[in-house]
Amino acid sequence: MTARVFDPDLPWGNWLRGEHVDGETVFVDEETGERWASLRAAFWNGRLGMSNYNREPPHELLETMHAVLVATVRRKPTFYEQAHDLFESSRLYLCLFHLWLAKEGLIELAENGHGAKAVTAEGMAVIHMLLATRPYDVRRQRPSAATIAQLFELGLGPEMREDRLVRVEQAAARWDVAFLRRHEAGRPSIILSKRGEGVVPIFETVWTLGLESDEQRDRFYEWLCIRMDRWPTWGELATSYGSDRLTHHLLEAVVATLADDEVGKQIPGIAYNT
Repeated sequence: MTARVFDPDLPWGNWLRGEHVDGETVFVDEETGERWASLRAAFWNGRLGMSNYNREPPHELLETMHAVLVATVRRKPTFYEQAHDLFESSRLYLCLFHLWLAKEGLIELAENGHGAKAVTAEGMAVIHMLLATRPYDVRRQRPSAATIAQLFELGLGPEMREDRLVRVEQAAARWDVAFLRRHEAGRPSIILSKRGEGVVPIFETVWTLGLESDEQRDRFYEWLCIRMDRWPTWGELATSYGSDRLTHHLLEAVVATLADDEVGKQIPGIAYNT
């Protein structure tokens, strides 16, 4: 069987054919004859050869995979930060995850072994597929977060900083979870705005950080914008565990980026985003 060539602009599994069987859609690979109950099953069970958990592909692990792949597109490499933010500070777990993704051909490892350097064409296709097939307890039916195109470029362009930040704010104003710049109690501030779950789902401020100057606020807001892919998860952290927990988590993430930066300075040719 010839190796498949992946189009990074199309979702993984776009070559499968859908058939309706007993009122359900089955995804068929016409090359192999294999049949899958979902695109995620075709990827998890078929492509990766992994077993199910509770009789289906484990959504938590697939969400972690999606987070690692998207983070690698926006920030590369960020080994210590990812370990803290995604893997409960377990660098061993992160290392194993990166080695697994590299073995499957979804990422390229950094030369120094500290994390992922780039996402492959198949990895890009997997990002598209995982975002499109998120279960409804993870994804709203209406557009409520960054699109794939925005995740790849919003806030990362060559414009002046203020122009980049304004573009993020304009887009984020329509999202269910967004960090935004404000003046609160006369101080330059950053708020986390989150749409509620009531009959009329209004926006609520679930976290606020006041800073001493506009410059301090804008520098930290730029740091947050680079990590735009993490906003929904951080929003859930604030509402589930309280604003103090989010503040502590973000402080630890900032410290982790300093560790990434220090490693980058010590190893020629490796540039870490901070």
